[in-house]
Amino acid sequence: LRKKGCGCRINDSLSKVLGLNDDGTLNDFTKSWVNPSYVSTMQYWIFDYKNTIGILNRALYPDMDEKGPYAYDEILLNTNLNFSKDGEAMQFAQATRYIFNPSKSCPGCDPKKDTVTIPDISFFVSIGMAQIDALVETVLGNDKLVGLCQELFKDCAHLAEILEREIGTFMTFFNTGPFITVTVDELMFSGYVSPLVTKLGDRIISLSNRLLGTKLSPIDPAPFTVILNSENGTTDTLYTMQTGKTDYSRAGYIISFANMSNMSLPSDGDKLPSAWWPAAETVGCNGNALVLEGTNGDFFKSFIKKEPLPIYISDICRLSATLQFEKEVAVKGISGYRYLLPQTEFDYSIQDNCGFCNPDSLSKYGAYDRPPNSSCLPTGLLDISGCQQSPIIISKPHFYQASDIVQSFVPRFKPSYENDETTLDIEPITGTVLSANKRLQINMLLSQFSTIGAYSVLRPGAYPIVWLNESFLMDDGTRDDLRSSLFTPRHTVEIICWCAISLGSE
Repeated sequence: LRKKGCGCRINDSLSKVLGLNDDGTLNDFTKSWVNPSYVSTMQYWIFDYKNTIGILNRALYPDMDEKGPYAYDEILLNTNLNFSKDGEAMQFAQATRYIFNPSKSCPGCDPKKDTVTIPDISFFVSIGMAQIDALVETVLGNDKLVGLCQELFKDCAHLAEILEREIGTFMTFFNTGPFITVTVDELMFSGYVSPLVTKLGDRIISLSNRLLGTKLSPIDPAPFTVILNSENGTTDTLYTMQTGKTDYSRAGYIISFANMSNMSLPSDGDKLPSAWWPAAETVGCNGNALVLEGTNGDFFKSFIKKEPLPIYISDICRLSATLQFEKEVAVKGISGYRYLLPQTEFDYSIQDNCGFCNPDSLSKYGAYDRPPNSSCLPTGLLDISGCQQSPIIISKPHFYQASDIVQSFVPRFKPSYENDETTLDIEPITGTVLSANKRLQINMLLSQFSTIGAYSVLRPGAYPIVWLNESFLMDDGTRDDLRSSLFTPRHTVEIICWCAISLGSE
């Protein structure tokens, strides 16, 4: 007897094809995806800075307490479904509504009352050296001010240097600066407007109009509102993904996406916008950073064999992150495979990651040792300013698996696998997610203002703002369904396998 070949035919429930029934209604799998029965949890820990004076005046490393967790139930909303004529692709919009859950949060925690002191994101977005130079040039270009200066001091050649040096004093007078105290809810959901805008900006405009005769309009605070999670229950992104009609293993793979309101930032064919990762198109880089390859993580194919799983992680503006198999696990008595986000995803000594460096930000990275003329951050940090339009740096919580120079920036951090690793546990036959913990940290890349006296000793680097854990654990109903499908003989998963047997002398 000689075994010539084997194969399997997979039933519809395992093949996970997104589509419609003959009567135009959603098939069972699509219906369960559109209206999920499970509830995920988002937990936030906010860093409350305790030594801001020492940071500004003595270049101390940051020291902070963690407040949290502030836990929110996540309600997933999949809308705007539209299938292509051939059924191979489907458009959809996905939004998440967050509802505060006191029972899952730290005892007595109230995000609307609890306050934290953090680096003011508006300050570092608005007060770059280019903006300061432009402001000084505008002031120096006013004939009345220059005339007044000449009458008082005769020699105004160094007025620009004086203005730049004393800007920090002026900001302190109006109670503005690099740090701000806000409520947790203002930071995460409702938003805050920096005193830089509401106090300093309006006062400067008022003084300029009154003393110099300018006709400047008051500042509209809306564009300067800071919210870390600005899409609570809403979304402006329309995705197109494969349905799996021809190849079930490709169901859920993202094909393209676009902005619904003005289509201002669509994907470029099968690539991410080049503005997100400009280094990917430089000479000598392979362009992997722009590749659109992976699912959004809502579900995975059946019959997983410990192979790498490409996934789209919108938080880090990447569609080519790859989860790696770590070990076999059991969740509520169901055997599964554990996948994690490997350290290599944030290691820029690896050629495939060259596109995640930022050639336009070389001057920002001066806080860290690096090869001459390198435009890469140290291992463990990811610059997503290209897609966020703010100096935002992503890392694993507490700089877990980051290089020593990054970890030493916050001496009190004690990173660990248990608290800081991103993990995903999957039942391999059905591709069902058993549990998940997506853990990330949001940091601000602070620069030193060498010409502003009050801020000239500020230590540049990645300053943590918040770390999060988006978690999921299958409910008992899902567990019971899996047990019935996988282990009960009468309901054994409907997989028909065959082997071709032939006679021969080989």
